[in-house]
Amino acid sequence: MISPLEVRYEVRGYDCGYGGPLTPLALANFFQEAAGAHASQIGIGMEDLWAKGLTWMLSRIDIHIESLPQAGQTVIARTWPAGTKKLFADRCLELVDDSGRKYAGAMYEYIVVDMKTRRLVRPERNLPVDLSTDYPWPFEDLAPGIEDSSFEDLSTYIARGDEIAENSPAVAGSTVAGGFGQSFVIEARNRHIDQNGHVNNAHFINWLCDAVPSRQGQRVRRIKVDFVHEILKGEKVQAWAREVASDQKNSEDSAEPADNRLRGTTWLTALTVDQGLVARGMIFLVL
Repeated sequence: MISPLEVRYEVRGYDCGYGGPLTPLALANFFQEAAGAHASQIGIGMEDLWAKGLTWMLSRIDIHIESLPQAGQTVIARTWPAGTKKLFADRCLELVDDSGRKYAGAMYEYIVVDMKTRRLVRPERNLPVDLSTDYPWPFEDLAPGIEDSSFEDLSTYIARGDEIAENSPAVAGSTVAGGFGQSFVIEARNRHIDQNGHVNNAHFINWLCDAVPSRQGQRVRRIKVDFVHEILKGEKVQAWAREVASDQKNSEDSAEPADNRLRGTTWLTALTVDQGLVARGMIFLVL
């Protein structure tokens, strides 16, 4: 059975926000680097797949964050495969310290694509190793995938493009179909592009988190992303957000521990390019 890989990182100042802990962008980069290194170690790295005319694509992620380290701390990104199901190859990741304290855990779901036909292929039939393991997941409730009909409404609005732009152009703060408001527009530049020639998935995560309005005292607790389509250099990316829930999980007189009584706000977020949806997101914030 495949053993987990551990990669140590020192959290640098540039990995953190102003006066705050590790950013979602840095966390995503730590996880991505560890996952790539482990895949190469067990013979299914990107270059290994390229030699077979195949490639990896990240499809869906679910990240659960308990807390995040500060600059100067040393952390360990630990990762291991979690088997396959249908077209997905699953991978677990977690961020811990030397004492075993868990900062964050995630489930990443990858797909394998035939580079010539652009068709998806079954991982278990095309990879040279068995990805089945019996290690426990970082968190039992990890469940990649976002289902909400408002994304379809936003997609329809975006697809109409020029037809509606003349009559009701979207501007920051305005609300359009599906209840989404535009947060910002950014151009994909050289610094966003990875070795595959498109925007790195960590920037998708960062932009989806940045789409949510900042409120003092709130921190990110959960990040779910569905990667729908690639973003290329020079494309204008529109970020959207929609608040869908704001509540308190349990009342103050609940018998549950105080740490479990979390006042939270859930946002749906999206990225669009030209006339298409390229990513769906769900961001859960807590006080």
